[in-house]
Amino acid sequence: MKLTVLGSSSLGNGYILEARNEAIAIEAGCRLSEVKKALGWDIRGLCGAVVTHRHGDHAAHVADFLRAGIRVMAPEDVRQTCGPLAGLVKVMEPNRGYRVGGFRIFAFPVCHDVPCMGYIIEHDEMGRMLFVTDTMMLEYTFPPMDHIMIEANYADDILEGNMDSGRVHRGMKGRLMGSHMELETTKGVLRANDLSQCRNIVLIHLSDGNSDEERFVREVRELTGIPTVAARPGLVMDVSKTPY
Repeated sequence: MKLTVLGSSSLGNGYILEARNEAIAIEAGCRLSEVKKALGWDIRGLCGAVVTHRHGDHAAHVADFLRAGIRVMAPEDVRQTCGPLAGLVKVMEPNRGYRVGGFRIFAFPVCHDVPCMGYIIEHDEMGRMLFVTDTMMLEYTFPPMDHIMIEANYADDILEGNMDSGRVHRGMKGRLMGSHMELETTKGVLRANDLSQCRNIVLIHLSDGNSDEERFVREVRELTGIPTVAARPGLVMDVSKTPY
């Protein structure tokens, strides 16, 4: 199983999980042409796309996916933004499981400023992956995961420094605290969960100005002892259950 990162920021979020004979897209915040390019311009094996919420950096290109005949699975709030194509969206309800191709997906609600989902994604070639983005907190613990993709959007001290210098308006603090995961919150989630079978951690949706990629990766790696990377466009990594 291969993970490809198309984007992981406010400019656009998009990820692809590619098995031997099928693939799924996570988020539709990057152009469909980028998805096609990552799949060698052959999307016959792309069995669907799952979207977390309606904000443009995650869902701007949902309509293009639908027009291309790709099954989109998303919360009701996303379906309502799709106009005449809304009937093509498969609505995902909280705390329900779904299947698309060989991928099994469990949806659960997270704490953002619009309705938003996190996902547990399973596949025989990958094992179990936790995908969480755009949330101020995560109140759940989970069964052991093989892979974790989790938001680490900002650090309080960096944000405070940016506000003191005038680079960030103080009015931004409330929105960030109520909608995105701070580094110490991310670390708390990891501490609370059983990481005994986790093979890798991918930090996603780092803020352009209020994060420090090298520091975030280092602190999470030191905390967990698990190989950790920050998502960036062009990152490709093996997330196979048994590497091949």
